[in-house]
Amino acid sequence: MAVAFTNNWKNILDKLRSVLRDEFKGALPVYIGEESSEGTQYLRLDPVSSELLDFMVSSETREYTINVFYYFCEHNIKKTALDHVLRYTSRIEALIHDNITMTLADSNSTNAFNCRFENTELNPDPEAGIYVVQWEFKCQHQGNIA
Repeated sequence: MAVAFTNNWKNILDKLRSVLRDEFKGALPVYIGEESSEGTQYLRLDPVSSELLDFMVSSETREYTINVFYYFCEHNIKKTALDHVLRYTSRIEALIHDNITMTLADSNSTNAFNCRFENTELNPDPEAGIYVVQWEFKCQHQGNIA
């Protein structure tokens, strides 16, 4: 007999992408994983891990970790370009702060909650030839509800 399940990873990634796309309209494309990316700036969501926080017979609570990367494709970043990157960085951080709970598009309309950026790293790979901002996004979700 096949197990019944919900793809919580897909639901969380899709909702996070939707929140980011809604904020930036078409100005900042958002990709999941290794989707081909285009343009001079874009966001990429990279699923990393989930950790079991609470296990019960009727459900489980997990914390999901997703790396969020903002790519700004300019080799020699000057002050005006850096100002642009830092403005976008602050705007994205504020957006996540304002969406601490996100309703997912699953059959039960469950929520991802305690959504937050744990840390921000500016230009973690200076040798790449582009400017990168990396966040560690975390959220919790109660799933496998019986």
